[in-house]
Amino acid sequence: MFVKRKPPKPEPRAHAVVVGAGVSGLLCARVLSERFDRVTLVERDALPEEAVARKGVPQGRHLHSLAARGSEILEDLFPGFDAELAAAGCPLLDQASDAVTDLSAGRLPRFRSGITMRAASRALIERRIRARLEKDPGIDFLPGREVVGLVPGPKGVSGVRTRLRGDGSAEEIVADLVVDASGTGSRAPRWLEEMGYEAPEETVVDARLGYATRWYRVPEDFPGDWKGVAVLPGWPETTRGGTLRRVEGGLWTAVLIGTGGDYPPTDPEGFVHFAASLHSPAIHDAIKDAEPASPVYGYRRTANRLRHYEKTRLPDNFLVAGDAACALNPSYGQGMTAAALSAMALKTCLDKNRTADLSRRFQRHQRKAVAPCWTATTNSDAQWAAGGLEDLNLARRILYRISEEVMKLAVERERVARTLLGVKNLLEPPTALLRPGILLPALARTTKHRPAKPTPTKSELIAGR
Repeated sequence: MFVKRKPPKPEPRAHAVVVGAGVSGLLCARVLSERFDRVTLVERDALPEEAVARKGVPQGRHLHSLAARGSEILEDLFPGFDAELAAAGCPLLDQASDAVTDLSAGRLPRFRSGITMRAASRALIERRIRARLEKDPGIDFLPGREVVGLVPGPKGVSGVRTRLRGDGSAEEIVADLVVDASGTGSRAPRWLEEMGYEAPEETVVDARLGYATRWYRVPEDFPGDWKGVAVLPGWPETTRGGTLRRVEGGLWTAVLIGTGGDYPPTDPEGFVHFAASLHSPAIHDAIKDAEPASPVYGYRRTANRLRHYEKTRLPDNFLVAGDAACALNPSYGQGMTAAALSAMALKTCLDKNRTADLSRRFQRHQRKAVAPCWTATTNSDAQWAAGGLEDLNLARRILYRISEEVMKLAVERERVARTLLGVKNLLEPPTALLRPGILLPALARTTKHRPAKPTPTKSELIAGR
């Protein structure tokens, strides 16, 4: 006789501590609140009441993007979140019809793609998420307190050591689980070494990209039919690009980027002059007569850094999430979405109701979840890190040639452009660009447009070259 088994009860877990109250920490706390009686977020910064940038998020004043997949996850975790952003004045833009995207190969077609983005500042998104969590009686915030180490226990980690930033007073916080979501400045490698574990190996891909941001008031009589502009660099010659997007408050966020050390200036006159040097005039034409609403902010810490915790022996009850494990070049706009994917990886692991090997399972699951983000950013940045085509290995030279032709196809064909946007927004895997309908025409064009070998000179022939 068939007997239906009852689903296993979740293992009792009393208290989880999350290090860091940025987007990654907030999303992890939301997921943990479903399995733990109490969740405490320890944040070294003061947490402002208003939606303003804070010191602990050094790139917080710059433009942030929430890819379509990231928006879906936020809506799943916080029902009605998109409507809340809309009520705050954040415009919704279709990434093809409401945006101008200029590649070095040309302009993407403007059409209704259905791939949308809610254009909002990082500060507003973070503040609205935190406001949701503040209403949960099981979630506490400890701002102004810095985590300085882990507390060893009989089963791995049993809490964290903290220090109050004001008077330096120390306190240990007991926890059944500790999640480090403290971002790119994570000290987890040092904490692990203090406990006798090895720090993780790292993979770093640095394109020496820097960017500068200035906010402008949108002119009341602005005639443009777009809500956003993207002027993208093109390897290897076109090192400069930028983005301009309308956000809440009737403001534009203008970001200028330069790769390979060609950094944009941070003085007002130089900022506008740099915008005029882009291969498309769209951004310069918009801002040249607009009223500035901020100084120019610069940022250059843009290296991609992957700490291989998925290959590292970790103590039980300790996880490393978000940027603390996988930091991406911010200029690609995938950081918040990667944080959301990390949180969903944590949710998947917790839903299995197994805690014995949670650390190992989560790090491996997270690595797989954010792999598309890492691949997208590092494939491009690896090219910029190289001096030229001759510095790439054969596989990367072939990839570059094919990618170049795919970009040209995207300029000419709506279907290819939509697939490109789907991949960028993590709605489709990167392999979608290798479907026969895209790959075969790209390969044909690669062969057709293969550069001819230069005719050797007489002296080269004599030298046997």
